[in-house]
Amino acid sequence: MKRTCAVLALIAAGIIFAPAARADSWTITLIPFSGDISGPAGSTIGWGITIDNQSDSTLFLDSVDADVFQHATPNAGVFSFPEVDPNSSLTIDYVMGTDGLYEITWDADAPTGFVNSGFFLVTAEWCDSSGFCSAAPDQTAAYSATVTSANAVPEPGTAILLGAGLAALGWKKKRMA
Repeated sequence: MKRTCAVLALIAAGIIFAPAARADSWTITLIPFSGDISGPAGSTIGWGITIDNQSDSTLFLDSVDADVFQHATPNAGVFSFPEVDPNSSLTIDYVMGTDGLYEITWDADAPTGFVNSGFFLVTAEWCDSSGFCSAAPDQTAAYSATVTSANAVPEPGTAILLGAGLAALGWKKKRMA
């Protein structure tokens, strides 16, 4: 009985004096959500990001990296390494050359249909109001970028073509009457 009381006292002391466990978490979501983007050879395309900080500490983003790109020049320079307030979200839309998570410029001779795919790796840390900082778990997001045809022109819908044909027949019939 004495031994059981001693064990329970040690467990209680461990619970009382143990440092509080951090329940911090954060996530990233690419824009577009699928992570799939496309553009013709020679064009610059990119991704935006939404960062969700579910912590009572401020989240400071440290770095962004990506797998190797072929037939393209990558640019992480559009990422501003923002800080995200506690328990809040931040969305950064892609704006060519100035804002977003990442962008690439396809080589002028990139083959139509070529696909780069891989993962972005984003690192961050949490800092509380006292200035204490600790590493946040890394976040990854899958991406895909496809080279499209430079002269791809959307085909008109069947209804539009049918309507135009019927209108032309009606005009011709009216003219003949």
